[in-house]
Amino acid sequence: MPRLTELAAAAGLSGTELDAELASVAKQMSALAAYRAGLIERKATLGARQPLPFAPGARTDTRPDADPDLDPSLQTADDFLPDEVAVLLNMSVGSARYLVDDDLTLVRQFPAVWDALADQRIDETRAKAIVRALRYQARSWGGPVDDAIVDAVAARGVAWAAAGCAPSTLRVRLEAALIAADPAAADRRRELRKREAGVRVQGTGDGLADVRVAGMEAATAKLVKAQLAAFARERKADGDDRRAGEIETELVATLITRPWEAQDPVVAHVTINADLADLLPDAPAKAESAAAEGAVPSDETTEDEATEDEATEDGATEDEAAEDGSADDDAADDDAADYEAISVPAARDAGCGSRVGHVGGLPVTPAAVRSLLHRIDALGLTHPDGGDLDLTITGERGRLLAVATPEELVAAAKGGRGLGPPPPAPGYTPTAAQYRYLRARDRHCRFPGCRQVARTCDADHVIPYDHHDPERGGPTCVRNLAMLCRRHHRLKTHAPGWRFAIDADGTLHVTTPGGTTRTTRPPAMGEVLDLLEESPPPYDPAADPPPF
Repeated sequence: MPRLTELAAAAGLSGTELDAELASVAKQMSALAAYRAGLIERKATLGARQPLPFAPGARTDTRPDADPDLDPSLQTADDFLPDEVAVLLNMSVGSARYLVDDDLTLVRQFPAVWDALADQRIDETRAKAIVRALRYQARSWGGPVDDAIVDAVAARGVAWAAAGCAPSTLRVRLEAALIAADPAAADRRRELRKREAGVRVQGTGDGLADVRVAGMEAATAKLVKAQLAAFARERKADGDDRRAGEIETELVATLITRPWEAQDPVVAHVTINADLADLLPDAPAKAESAAAEGAVPSDETTEDEATEDEATEDGATEDEAAEDGSADDDAADDDAADYEAISVPAARDAGCGSRVGHVGGLPVTPAAVRSLLHRIDALGLTHPDGGDLDLTITGERGRLLAVATPEELVAAAKGGRGLGPPPPAPGYTPTAAQYRYLRARDRHCRFPGCRQVARTCDADHVIPYDHHDPERGGPTCVRNLAMLCRRHHRLKTHAPGWRFAIDADGTLHVTTPGGTTRTTRPPAMGEVLDLLEESPPPYDPAADPPPF
């Protein structure tokens, strides 16, 4: 019997069999992780039956609905469970504490997530993402959120995870769902967390140190990062060959310790997404009323709400922001000519928004979005000073219908004409209007699991453009273009065996050389990755030569 290290070669695995075996290993690891969690919970339960004399430093994070008759002078024996696990698994006590806390939380607070892990529907990484985003949020565990809401959000998280949602995206979606469940409570949590704000320095043991800023507003943090990135790009354009991160680190020290050294003005970009209904004057009152009723956000009212706002500020920083209304269902379902004009409907009723916004991809409350847009003077549907405001008009389930400036929107209304996607370009290079539409639709690289922001991505012809005979190749239109970062653009063009296909609404199908197909939908459509049964038509990379 060969060792596991020799088994793949001994069995002659290759192609689809090799891919299937790798997927099988991942599923078995999920089941084993669930089994380990059950074993740790079993040890904790058995240990709790043998109370020890109370001692300083004993655990105080007991469950709120624990036995009220328990003698307060006693502590449970599982107080020392991490130490025992550290010895059993030959790991540090600190790592064992994290493992025990994650596993106990999984089993005791989220049994449905535990079941999904045991059934191999999700993997351990995604299960931990759900646990760490929702732990101790339920009222029965001392949290501020109704148990039914937490359970509903966890169930939705399992569905997203089972469909292939990346762990980082999953965490953001869950945080957004909690905010949408009760924005006012999220604002209160934010104010409490501000009291713990601070700057901490931790040495790395090699003469360097990590500086961590805790408790900063999400919008401010994203603006700071965007500004540093813009300064770094300028330095690299001037010939600095260091890595961008090294330049940014130096800039932090320079800007704080030597503020008199003026930096040349640069433009930075941060995207703000919010539902127009959440930004109206009476939105806070409506949201408070909905929260009091214990509403749980639907798929369309979490991170990928159908109507969103994207705004742009520049100067010291430039934000890209937009406020959109939603289109009527008839327009959303219209499958007529590729670029048939779509009329702009009235905005939705106030208070019917998503009740959550995003700044640079981080979920924030509508109040935080209103505050930021007010600061950059973009709340009144006007361009911020030195920047731009684009409105995205979306239809059913967030399908993007059009992108327009406030002036274009007014002109279309006065002229009685509709708005729609930009028309095809006559040659290979996409137009500025097409790039604006694609960045609003895709937001980031569309390759499964990649989150590179759309502003730094290429607009790829999914059906390759034929440079010798354009009539025979794919057109330069938004229905044949998808945003891909340079790495995945090169993969599609040069890596053998990969196949790409796109639907009219921007849904992208990516198939590996071994035949596994995953689908990415535009984020605003409220959908995530899922495994498909059928493969799209084959893709020939030779037909799409550089420069792509």
